[in-house]
Amino acid sequence: MVVYLDSIFLLNSAADAAALYATARLSGLPAAGRRLAAAALLGGTYGALCALPGWGMLSSLPAQACAAAGLVRLAFGRREGFLRRVLLFFLLSCSLAGALMAGARLLRERGGALTGLDWRIFLLAGGGCFLLLSVVFGGGARHSAAGQLRRCRIFRRGREAELTALLDTGCTLTDGLSGAPVLTVHWAALESLWTPEERVVLSRLESEGAARCLERLGGGFRLLPYRAVGVRSGLLLCFKADRAELEGRSLGAVTVALSPTPVSDGGGYAALWGGEEGKEAENYAA
Repeated sequence: MVVYLDSIFLLNSAADAAALYATARLSGLPAAGRRLAAAALLGGTYGALCALPGWGMLSSLPAQACAAAGLVRLAFGRREGFLRRVLLFFLLSCSLAGALMAGARLLRERGGALTGLDWRIFLLAGGGCFLLLSVVFGGGARHSAAGQLRRCRIFRRGREAELTALLDTGCTLTDGLSGAPVLTVHWAALESLWTPEERVVLSRLESEGAARCLERLGGGFRLLPYRAVGVRSGLLLCFKADRAELEGRSLGAVTVALSPTPVSDGGGYAALWGGEEGKEAENYAA
């Protein structure tokens, strides 16, 4: 049997790139081009090694799970919800591999493969994957289907972060100084905006609180009072972004409040925005 390693490498690299990109979009994470490309190429190399004689051990389920974890770690770094992203990437990779194999077999047998298909197993496997994804990522999927998710870019001191925001009409948090709507973001989703010193301090935001962290941070941060169900009076750490964009439309120099915990239980988005969707928000920022 002839094995074309170059074809296997390219096919696996493309499939891993697609699965990683889909994982980023469904998880509300920015798809960093270089890290994603490096992970995809590493995945293509792994797929080529699996095809070599004597390397069959790499095709085992434990080995594939470890490889998936490594690719997710390389593509997205060390973030909360790591296991969920590994599970999502693994399921997407399996789905893409199954689709490619099914497509190749259909082309080879010209539809004859359908006659030998056990539809009970097919429906059971498909239904199981759908149920699992619905339970783990259901919230983000519902909001995505409803058209409530938007790509958001935040700029601060020459740095930029990209993430997914939920248009939440129930989010009424405003800046007490200007009355403008506030963009609420999980602090870890803005990792690319922080200096190393800020990253260390913000990593203690949940355990030590906003006021204690403010004492250790440099200028540009302040406290934002808020009220919520079960919280009579609370404080969030916040900063003024140089500017922010929602699907390419400017929000102006919006105030960004830092949540110490993820704002989405399923990881489908990393920010909440309850203000206007486009340039109307610039009136508040001004």
